[in-house]
Amino acid sequence: MEIDNILEICVAIDIAIIGIAYPIIVDKISNIGEKYSSEYLSILFNNEQPQRIIELRLFNIKISFFKLILYSTILTFLFLIINQEPLFGWDNFFINNSAKFIVLLFSAILTISFFIWLDKVALYSGKSTSLLKHIIKKYKELNVDSEIKTYYLKSINELTFYAVNKQDEHLQETLLDFYYYEFSKIRKVHDKSKPLVYPIDFYFLVNKLNSELINKQNTKLQAIEHRSISGVWLLGQNFENIPISEETYKWLWKNIYTICDNDKYVKMFWANSSQYFDIQLRNIRAEYDSVTFEKNNQLEIDNRTEERSDFLELHYALGGLLLYRENYKTIKYIFEYSQSLPPRYVLLPNSMTTIFEWLEIFRNEFKIRKKPIDSKYYFPELDNLGNRRQVNYWICSYLTVLFIRQYSLDKYFITQKFTSLPILPSEILELYNWLDTVSYFENCLEDIISNDELVKSLNFSDIIIDKKTEIEIFITNLKASIVSKIGEQKFLTPLSIDKIKQFNINSSKIIFDAFDCFSNIFNTEQHTQIDDELKISVNGGSVLMTKSAFTENDIQHINFDSFFAEHIANYNIKRQIPNSFFIAKTKGYLLNIDNIINGLEILVGNNNNIIIIGINLRFDFGNIISDSKFGDFLVEIPSYEPQVENLLFVLNKKDLPFIVYKDIQPKKTEELKLEVTDDNLKLYTSVIDINLPENIDLKDKWKSEENNDNLDLKVLLTIDFLSILYWKKERDIVQISIASLYKEQGIQNDLTDIIPLRNDKV
Repeated sequence: MEIDNILEICVAIDIAIIGIAYPIIVDKISNIGEKYSSEYLSILFNNEQPQRIIELRLFNIKISFFKLILYSTILTFLFLIINQEPLFGWDNFFINNSAKFIVLLFSAILTISFFIWLDKVALYSGKSTSLLKHIIKKYKELNVDSEIKTYYLKSINELTFYAVNKQDEHLQETLLDFYYYEFSKIRKVHDKSKPLVYPIDFYFLVNKLNSELINKQNTKLQAIEHRSISGVWLLGQNFENIPISEETYKWLWKNIYTICDNDKYVKMFWANSSQYFDIQLRNIRAEYDSVTFEKNNQLEIDNRTEERSDFLELHYALGGLLLYRENYKTIKYIFEYSQSLPPRYVLLPNSMTTIFEWLEIFRNEFKIRKKPIDSKYYFPELDNLGNRRQVNYWICSYLTVLFIRQYSLDKYFITQKFTSLPILPSEILELYNWLDTVSYFENCLEDIISNDELVKSLNFSDIIIDKKTEIEIFITNLKASIVSKIGEQKFLTPLSIDKIKQFNINSSKIIFDAFDCFSNIFNTEQHTQIDDELKISVNGGSVLMTKSAFTENDIQHINFDSFFAEHIANYNIKRQIPNSFFIAKTKGYLLNIDNIINGLEILVGNNNNIIIIGINLRFDFGNIISDSKFGDFLVEIPSYEPQVENLLFVLNKKDLPFIVYKDIQPKKTEELKLEVTDDNLKLYTSVIDINLPENIDLKDKWKSEENNDNLDLKVLLTIDFLSILYWKKERDIVQISIASLYKEQGIQNDLTDIIPLRNDKV
């Protein structure tokens, strides 16, 4: 049996495919995605058979399946060209015609692949509805971890943008079904206890749709418009109770930023948000334990409260943005929007407490938050360092408008009190913050009232005129109530045990260190002959200080635990002890830097039992003494007397004073509630709240004009000790002053005026 015309037929078909159809189709493929302005459809097409790339590792090349069949078919013609006898003496019909069969087989595969390829080209270049259904089908078939699946989603999004731009209503139903299924599936499998973060392509889809729709006259794709603009896709439509993530809030604000000048779209977003807040974010009712009567679901309640607060924050920021963009018509709409009778404005405050709480949140830039308000809710043209705080101002101004709105609300229930004074916080710091907020609010109120266009657009003209006195009284009473509560809270707040302990510890250390500066100039044994007329006492004292320094959650006071001890250390210890040498001296000389060493040689002679006390020596003068033979006798001490500088006292060690630390009188210890903090120094400290009834006697004793101000209640700080310096009656103490060019000190002594120091043996 003969097989005729195989070569002619196959060659004709292959030439037609290679020479005519293939170049035309390749040109068509190069334009895939151009119709839809797509960057990803070409990637999907290259993933289709027979266009899919195959990697030939043996030859280290990558080639599409169709090209591989094409090249293989061409190579099969070699079997017809080469007239090779059958191997091994095989002789049968199939062996003898094997070359023709191979050509026929590969030509058939090429032809079939070509038509499959042609169908795919037609699909990707043809009707958008068929292409969309095909891509969605392939997307659903792919594994979640497949890398190419992301490109299918991106392509579906691109077809959505195409549908919006071309107003292709035939794609709407398929797209709505797909996105509803995808968003629902993501929310269904998500852990309900954690905030939900969508894949980035879904955020990008919604945001770009907002951008596309804002610039189009959309008349045919109303459903897609509603779901992207209103936030339905990102917020969800079912009762899953999934927390909104920070990432979702970021993209919601990007969408708001995009549509803020479009009245229709802002209304659409506000309507959906109102429904979402009222239904899906409604407050959780408390469930009580039947035995302990404690709330079983307190954690759920707290989480829901935080969720509602985050959601409201976004919409108060939206109000500020509308006010900044002078979109007064939309503000009027959201002020009147309600889905119930009597009306309930779920995204707006219903009490002054809510308004002033939010005013404090938005005004106070020092509030602890993850991200500053002006960065989280950026406004157009308000993104540089010089005007970023304007974001806070506009949001607070919007809240001020809400304040005026409270006077326009109609009461449907006797329990509704729209203009009552707010419930004040209990913490003192928060009360101070509220006081600042009220002042800031007054400035905003003045700006709002002076904005005639805004007042007229919102129909607030009559309210501002009729309620002017009532508003002024409200502000006055609010300030007075805050001031009164600050005083009350300060009066009732107990002193901090930790701060008192810190005061005691630091005071003890500071006083000890001050005395330790003079430890080298005291005799360890008491003199036998004491100068009864020269007893220098060094003691502590008491002082009044603002009570808030020693309470928690109040204005912080720097160095509250050390300033009084440092004052006593400087003005009592470091002043009195050095000054005692002035009183105890027996004679003095005025020398200069040039003859001081010679003068000391005459004064000291061979006396090795002396000590030289240097007080506030300058660096240069101190080096002169230290580098001389008298350096071993020099002991430098500080003095807090500002005029004292470069003074030397030369005396025998026996003539040094000795110090005695006395006990405090028991009556004083009891009166000031003193507690010992250093047994060696016999140091006592105490912190007393003189505003308490049991301390009324102390308060009367220390009474002064400032104690009557409840905003500045006082505590009595006491650091008490009694130390006495005793000097010998018979002593020889020589003061040497160094002449200065800048101040008058008298006539300098000649070296011949110097009388040698008495030489006492230790």
